[in-house]
Amino acid sequence: MKPHQVRLEISYRYGDESAGLAADAVDAGAAAGDAGKVAGSGSAGSAVYTVVKGDNLWDIAKRFYGDGSQYMAIYNANTEVIESTAKAHGKANSYKGSTPGWWIWPGEALEIPGLPGEAPVEAPGQGEAGIAQSILAAAASAAASAAANKLIGIRMAAQATAFSCTDVASGQSDSISITLQDIGKEWMGKLMPRRGASLGAKISLVNWGSSEGEDVFDCGEFVLDDISFSGRPLACVLGGVSVPAMDDFKSLPVTRTWEKSTVQDIAAQIAAKAGVALYYDADVIQVAEIEQNRETDSAFLYSLCDKYGLAMKVYSHKIVIFDIVRYEAKEAVATLREGDGLQDGGHGILSWTFNTTVDGTYTGVKLDYTSPDAKEPIKVSMGSPGRMYSMNTQASSQFDAELQAAAKVNGANRKIQTMEVTIRGAVGIVASQCVMVAGLGYLSGKYYVDKVIHSIGKGYTMRLHLHKVQAAVKVNMPVPAADAAGAGGTAYTVVKGDSLWGIAKRFYGDGSQYMAIYNANTEVIESTAKAHGKANSYKGSTPGWWIWPGETLIIPGG
Repeated sequence: MKPHQVRLEISYRYGDESAGLAADAVDAGAAAGDAGKVAGSGSAGSAVYTVVKGDNLWDIAKRFYGDGSQYMAIYNANTEVIESTAKAHGKANSYKGSTPGWWIWPGEALEIPGLPGEAPVEAPGQGEAGIAQSILAAAASAAASAAANKLIGIRMAAQATAFSCTDVASGQSDSISITLQDIGKEWMGKLMPRRGASLGAKISLVNWGSSEGEDVFDCGEFVLDDISFSGRPLACVLGGVSVPAMDDFKSLPVTRTWEKSTVQDIAAQIAAKAGVALYYDADVIQVAEIEQNRETDSAFLYSLCDKYGLAMKVYSHKIVIFDIVRYEAKEAVATLREGDGLQDGGHGILSWTFNTTVDGTYTGVKLDYTSPDAKEPIKVSMGSPGRMYSMNTQASSQFDAELQAAAKVNGANRKIQTMEVTIRGAVGIVASQCVMVAGLGYLSGKYYVDKVIHSIGKGYTMRLHLHKVQAAVKVNMPVPAADAAGAGGTAYTVVKGDSLWGIAKRFYGDGSQYMAIYNANTEVIESTAKAHGKANSYKGSTPGWWIWPGETLIIPGG
């Protein structure tokens, strides 16, 4: 059998220049044949721009690089000037929240890395042709920068003594950590990486396990946000997190009222604002009204998803949202077996821990919720008798309240049985999938993968954080109109004085079921409201408030 091998591939990118490196920053021995490609890059390849009223670093970066997210390249090249000017204007620093360079003033002369430096760059309107010429001339420098960045990535992979990648299913962003040996003090000197740079990582497995060939695990794209050094032995540790390049996503508090929307639509707007894609795999969840009160978009969206039992993570320029219960129901992708798991195509468990508890777990929920149309709280029970969780909440309907209750109980019950399992590295298992654990008696069964920590040092291992899949509390979606009619719903003609609450109470004995009637008759109710001069049937965030005598409604199951 051919020898097996683990290879780590690192990519590094910092703006449109080589992270401030001079031509000699890449060691000739490591970069043989490529050193000439970085000639002319670095601090010598810069122009000077004078700030005018209305400028900000984002717009300046967009003007010169075509990408506002490269503003950190300008900030890092001008930190001393920007910070000293901010202090001269009475500011503690140039930051707004965690965003550096927010405060700049007219008259500041800023170095623009990656542009030719023969002459100062004039302000807009005073020399547009000169600016265009400078940008064209910078193309050669940009090509050299790309070559330099590639070489830095190669050097990082070659000098890495330890690497870890944390892949989470929900609740936080993926992250990486790279430990570099720094015997020559290069990483704390001429090769020192820059915060805000982009890091990519891939793990290649050659002739791994029982198969021949190469398998690749793409860890994703990360923003370098933490750099530390230690000695001896001399080492540099780089920490990266998978977040949008727009720092506002995690740092800028926002106050906004979201009305008559859905979780998916809210997420799509936040993703577009952050400049990333959205992957959404869950049912449509209506949001009548919710307040984002001085919360960052990141924190607000995490809490909104958690409220309705959805997982959310940020991975490789995407916001990923999915229904955890739906993913817990999927087939297991692998079997983890105590001892030699390779005998049946599974994975051998190298080490493991297990915990079980009933503390903080529940068999059901007793729910009191307030509805816009109800004077008194409405009581609902879900699940099985036993350890009942009690909660009070505000909801636009019983369905909305039940979604929140089910999310709370299901989330708590994921602590009932948990495991941490270490196996030999494998590219086929990722967070949010299910695996089977075998060979451990009553501990065996189907588990959901909450987190995977890939570690490369003395070999390649994966530490899996798991919870055993429990019977979930589920909520049935309201019956759509077509299904209701087909299921033998009763036709009812509205008379003067009627309301959906009153009709629901008459047919179901519970006025809070009014949303079932509304959802079964949305088109009729809304078109009739418009025919009577209303924009829609809502009063505030309550749908179906306006109905008129003569409307024929289908009462699902009535």
